[in-house]
Amino acid sequence: MRAARRYAADVAASGPGLVGEGLAALARFAPSRLRTAAYWAANWPEWNAPDAPALLAEPYRAAATAWGRAWVSEQMADHAMSGRSWAEADAHDAFYPHEMIPQAGPVAEASPFLTEGFLSAALAVPLADRYRPDLPTGYWRCKSLVLSLAPPGVLHHLPRRKQYFSAALGDQARTLDPDAPLLAVECGLIDRAALRRETDPAALLTLAAVEQWLLGAAERGAVI
Repeated sequence: MRAARRYAADVAASGPGLVGEGLAALARFAPSRLRTAAYWAANWPEWNAPDAPALLAEPYRAAATAWGRAWVSEQMADHAMSGRSWAEADAHDAFYPHEMIPQAGPVAEASPFLTEGFLSAALAVPLADRYRPDLPTGYWRCKSLVLSLAPPGVLHHLPRRKQYFSAALGDQARTLDPDAPLLAVECGLIDRAALRRETDPAALLTLAAVEQWLLGAAERGAVI
């Protein structure tokens, strides 16, 4: 009973909450396409019909919006074709899409927990076994497999709640001056007026990364 109460409390603090958990149980009896549509609407409401950020100038904004909506349709079709339950679809979407970042320089890089062998073993763990009700916080209970990889002596140093770093990311995003000379604006990729109104740190940080990429390409002789 204690484990069930803890699980219910953790679910209640999640996105869809207890209502979503109940709908997920009922959805098992629905056809796969209807089950997938209901899962996506509950878990990813902002991605039901995504729009590209307004700071992206036309025709790129329309193209990015079309690509985003096509990608959503592909993900939903894959869930439906695979017959995944809500829990299985959520576990899949927690990792995918994933793309290995190529090596950036001469220093060798490795991701031992992203090798094919490790991923196959990790993804084969039954969903119910990935939750441990005996751990002290909801964050740890949902991260029990990750915690099992750490030496016991370091556990008391680890954060007990998820850290979002939203304040730090917001401060970093605000360092982008919308009125400064920007190659992304000069080449017609970004709408300057929309950029002045943009407040989403994710969009601004992505733009800052794109601007750095464009500057690096220009320095190496690319014609933009």
